[in-house]
Amino acid sequence: MKLVLSASRRTDLVAWYPDELVRLLGEHLPETVHSVVLWTKNARNLKRHRILRETLLRYDQLFLHFSITGMGGSLLEPNIPTTDESLALLPELIELTGSPDRISVRFDPIVNLHVGDTKYTNLRQFPTVAAAMAAVGIARATTSWMTYYKKVARRFAPYQIDLAEFDWQRQADFVLDECSRHGLQLHACCVEGLPTSRCIDGPVLQALHPKGERCSQAKATGQRPRCGCTASKDLGWYGHVCGGGCLYCYATPAVKSPSAVLSLSKEERVSLSDGSSISLRPELRPRGSGTALGKSSPRESACA
Repeated sequence: MKLVLSASRRTDLVAWYPDELVRLLGEHLPETVHSVVLWTKNARNLKRHRILRETLLRYDQLFLHFSITGMGGSLLEPNIPTTDESLALLPELIELTGSPDRISVRFDPIVNLHVGDTKYTNLRQFPTVAAAMAAVGIARATTSWMTYYKKVARRFAPYQIDLAEFDWQRQADFVLDECSRHGLQLHACCVEGLPTSRCIDGPVLQALHPKGERCSQAKATGQRPRCGCTASKDLGWYGHVCGGGCLYCYATPAVKSPSAVLSLSKEERVSLSDGSSISLRPELRPRGSGTALGKSSPRESACA
């Protein structure tokens, strides 16, 4: 049975190691590979890195996990493209994979933080991302909530950032409601309280394969207990240190976080479907930027 290659759940090979990804792919002949599953927060190289693009197109099937969290370019994701730039790439990524069904947009993770004495959540950006997905026919959304590892706490400390309390059920209901409104399928990555789902999804990859070829349906080994992924071979390793610099990441970034300032907005409230309302604040603003992350209409906001 042919291999499913994953590149990579451990690091962003597409963004930071495109030449190494070409080399690693070269170790697996296209005729031995069922699908190449790509993971990235920065998809620019899928457009502009000619050799990587040409190499990928030799394989029968590409499936893309593209993370868009609404925090790109902020203190929390300093070296990640902005939401607008990432969303603008979606039509070209559909062309590359051959179908919007071969793309999952990951609004992952959802964060709820105290920045000083003020609350911040990126969830207010989800309606914008969901609407953009629906507009181009991408129906698969994936999410999870941030895990507060000790190394993450150490990275947050210099910026006076800490966890904020939040109502998980209300946030989950909000995401589910938005997905329903836009006709999206929600997949939750190892989230207690939501159905088990697969990021490496053997049945889906098999159903989408242009030649109808089979791949392994066996459960992946070495993953978290709630992970539903099927078997694959991951090409990356944590030694390929990601350059994204995301403060909340479970891997240790090599880059230093840039200087940034936090700009607090006035309190906003958004009505939910049950008639209640939730307070929203603040916005994260990179130094020198005139545009705050998280800008949206009052309707396009989410719970704190």
